[in-house]
Amino acid sequence: MTAGDAKATGYDRSEAMGREAIPKLLLRFSVPAIIAAETAAGYNLFDAIWCGRLGTEALAALTVAGPLMVIYRAIGSGIGVGAASLIARSLGAGKKEEANRAAGCSISLFFILSGLVTIICLMNLETLLRLFGADDSVLPFAESYMLVETYSLALDFFLVVLVDLVRVEGRPMLANASMITASITDLIWSPILVFGIGPFPALGIAGAALGTTIGRGIGVSVLLIYLGLGKSIYQFKPSYFLPNLKTVTEIYGVGISQTVRASGASISQILASRVAASFGVIPLAVLGVLMKVNMIVFAFCIGIGQGMLPLVAYNFAAQKKERVGELVVKAGLTSTVWGALWWVVATLFSTQVMSVFSTAPDFLTGGPPALHMFALGFFTIGLQQNLSAFFQGIGKAVPSLVVASSRHIIFLIPCLLIMPSIFGLAGLWAAYPVADALSVVLTLAWTGIAFRSLEIPFRLRST
Repeated sequence: MTAGDAKATGYDRSEAMGREAIPKLLLRFSVPAIIAAETAAGYNLFDAIWCGRLGTEALAALTVAGPLMVIYRAIGSGIGVGAASLIARSLGAGKKEEANRAAGCSISLFFILSGLVTIICLMNLETLLRLFGADDSVLPFAESYMLVETYSLALDFFLVVLVDLVRVEGRPMLANASMITASITDLIWSPILVFGIGPFPALGIAGAALGTTIGRGIGVSVLLIYLGLGKSIYQFKPSYFLPNLKTVTEIYGVGISQTVRASGASISQILASRVAASFGVIPLAVLGVLMKVNMIVFAFCIGIGQGMLPLVAYNFAAQKKERVGELVVKAGLTSTVWGALWWVVATLFSTQVMSVFSTAPDFLTGGPPALHMFALGFFTIGLQQNLSAFFQGIGKAVPSLVVASSRHIIFLIPCLLIMPSIFGLAGLWAAYPVADALSVVLTLAWTGIAFRSLEIPFRLRST
């Protein structure tokens, strides 16, 4: 097959987004993304299990490090999501040169931002970790872990951007295979490097971060080989890598909502960590475990959102609004059912879930009641993620920004400031489902207004 034939085949793949049945498309685009997201959540979960064996201080260190890692990922995912939306809309409108320019510009943004963030965070790492709730007993663990994470930040950025570029051109299996490969590699290497197996030394908590870095490097390599073989639809001319102001604005006009959402999650987690730390190391460790469990539930919804975003963008640009309505409804129902199933698991098996991470008596006394309250939010987190992806897909910057930030910034931060002071530690755990309920009401109302104004029907079937 010639390079031209490969390009033509690639464009046929992208045009299928406007032709194939919605359930088939959602499966093809979302299932690989779900597997990749769940695998990534799994390695985070297992990192917590390995580090929990080092003591509650190490588990608490992961809680403290979490917000900074979320900020790292937020900046990179903002580029990826914004570029994916712009590329899909450009392909849907038949503007292939604009798609190529957006791909090249997103790679340039990666190089610029990853370098700046790495330098700034390395210069202020201890200050940041203390700000996020690390005391003298937790700081050495947190600093050891985050030094490795910060030095490898560029790999994380690059993997996120490349995955979105490959997924949006109609190759979700390949895009997510790289993520799965990275996560499996981490699952293998982290325990080896944490505890020291065979010729490898025991690196403690830093070993978990190093295992993640090795996985990311392999994931990036997979996608670079694919792009280097010339089978992608993208044509990378030198001029496309120049940070064109119009393209950058369009990428971050949509991508900023993803960055703000994730940054808001980081800010709320910083606040929650400080509140939990005020009650002791055990509540801080419990909070970290709740975040890891939440990632397992949320990862499925992230996969649904990643799968539907390019489909929504393509069909909206192609004026196939009935298909957009069907996409949103079916994705929302799927995520809601998933959240309900996990609420049942968390309610019936809370002690068993918490005991996986630590068997300390105080931990098992406080952990299950916290999980009971926290899990009430599982019903709505998927719906929020999917509807945020809808606004990102249609290129509506302001609604996507408000919807994406509503849970963590508009509602959760005030709840964290008010409820623990009234209800104590129980108020900390209850703040999450309260914020979720308020956020989903706002999100559903705004989505209904958008559907009405854009004449998008709510339908289970588009035909």
